Amino acid sequence: MIQNTLKSLGLDEKEAKTYLKLLKTGSNRASTLAYQIGLPRTTVQNILLRLEGEELVTKSTNKNVHIFTATHPENLLKILQIKKKQATGKYDKMMEGLKQVMPEMVGMIESNKAIPNVKFFQGKDAARKILYDTLTSKTELKDFANIDAMFEQIKDINDDYVKEREKTNLTKRSLLLDTPFARKVYEKGKYSPKSHKGYKWIKQSLYPFALEMNIYDGKISYLTYIEDNFVGVIIENDYIYQMHESMWNLIWDLLPTPKAK
Repeated sequence: MIQNTLKSLGLDEKEAKTYLKLLKTGSNRASTLAYQIGLPRTTVQNILLRLEGEELVTKSTNKNVHIFTATHPENLLKILQIKKKQATGKYDKMMEGLKQVMPEMVGMIESNKAIPNVKFFQGKDAARKILYDTLTSKTELKDFANIDAMFEQIKDINDDYVKEREKTNLTKRSLLLDTPFARKVYEKGKYSPKSHKGYKWIKQSLYPFALEMNIYDGKISYLTYIEDNFVGVIIENDYIYQMHESMWNLIWDLLPTPKAK
């Protein structure tokens, strides 16, 4: 266990063995240590010089003969504390340097619009993160939605989200999967009356889907409504956003406007 601890401090197996032998036997010459350990004398001499550099060994001279002495084990704690401070200072300096160049690095990504910023979420909380991110939008929110699946899986989260959306100036239009339940919710005109500015129906039998897609402010978000497998993704990229918005606009323009009740 002692050797493993010394290894964790940066000593290799031979260095740890030499230090411990010197600690046990007291002051000694390199040749004597080499014989006791079973290593070549030149190897032990080099090890002792390295240990001296680490302040684990001291060297004195007696009649032109170098005598080596192990420092007290408590010195290891002092050495470790010094290394810790040095390492902390090193990483603090690296972090400071990184902070200074970070704006320039981020600017490189922002200038290259081909690189999307992608965020991935999992679990039911993914729904909250995906929905609430749309509240930051400075543009109209456009979405594809399966109202049946949404109400079945995350009605509590969606109700809170709609309350928050109604407090903003955000407007929204929807392409909805056509079901009796969805018509019941929307045709009353009471669901999200302030922010919701229109909807059209997508025929469920021909184009079924079990997710929500939001298109807003240079972003695309996807949220699956599959029980126990909620997955959310937000993609921020101008080109991908423009493509999805164009597809949404095309579908919107092709679909008939619901008749007023």
